[in-house]
Amino acid sequence: MSGGSQRGRLGTMTAMPSLDDESYLDFVEGLRKFTLRQLNPRAATALRAAVGDRPIATDRQSRAQLADLAERIPVVAARDSLLRTTQGMNWRRVTEAYEPYRDELIADIDGPDDGRLILDPDFVTPDYYDEVEFHRQPGSYHGDELGGHVYHYGTKVFHLGANDLDEAKIARADEVPEPEDGHVARVLDIGCSIGQVTCGFADRWPDAEVWGVDLAAPLLRYGHARARRLGADVTFAQVDARTLDRFEDESFDVVYMGTLLHEMPLDDGRRALAAARRVLRPGGVFVLHDMLQPSDPPDAWAVYDRGFDTDHNREPYAFDFVYSNVDADVRELYPSVESASTRTTTWICRA
Repeated sequence: MSGGSQRGRLGTMTAMPSLDDESYLDFVEGLRKFTLRQLNPRAATALRAAVGDRPIATDRQSRAQLADLAERIPVVAARDSLLRTTQGMNWRRVTEAYEPYRDELIADIDGPDDGRLILDPDFVTPDYYDEVEFHRQPGSYHGDELGGHVYHYGTKVFHLGANDLDEAKIARADEVPEPEDGHVARVLDIGCSIGQVTCGFADRWPDAEVWGVDLAAPLLRYGHARARRLGADVTFAQVDARTLDRFEDESFDVVYMGTLLHEMPLDDGRRALAAARRVLRPGGVFVLHDMLQPSDPPDAWAVYDRGFDTDHNREPYAFDFVYSNVDADVRELYPSVESASTRTTTWICRA
């Protein structure tokens, strides 16, 4: 049974065991797409109209008052209900579909010891991490041996089918600029999860030594097996982003940190930024990619939507991250910083 499932692969992921499972999740993906592309803009317009010219504050009490107003607007309530419902439907079906194949799926990622997967049996995950099932994924990233499988298919639905062949993550890897001297011998992906961007780096710089580090052993095991299957030369290691204690000072030419900081308390995130700066060589490039940073003055919908995600999608650190002025934190560490925002924000930093 290729991939631990009778139906093999779907794109780069383990397929759902049955067409019924796949069709169900295709429906969930479509319903989520309708919610985000049709209801979301209408909900935003309705809330902004209800708020009018009133200034928006981001303290907890003001957020609660804004939420009370928003939740009384029918289109906002409908959007919120569908987002919560589709997230639950997604995770529930993925976990239930894979569960009968648990032993086969685990065997599928237990390949030979090729020195490319470094796990620490005594590794202790931080309290802030243990306490959260991020994005409502059952068992979170680290609490279930099938965490990598579940994460991969679950995020397929999250990306609305736009990353089935890793295309969105490969694009992220391709957007990272090289150091001005063109020297790229070592690359580090911090918070790599299952290594989609990491493998993109290996394809882009085939002669480089590419590392992906994460806290979650199930994601790393899955990512390692997946990279081996794809022919990507990557080393995965269980390392705390706050210290990066496996690595020497100034030992990487390119360091990437994608959508990690919003899943950390502010002080821990600042430690991770400092650790990334420590391992980057002079002249090297650090790229930070994460949640969209706020407008000034704050936008009513942006404040409400980020608060909703924080409170209802198990993203407890996300609101504080977005409204913490991470831009100032980054600029304290690097002499040259460029930033750009679309649906997310990216900082390109040169040491």
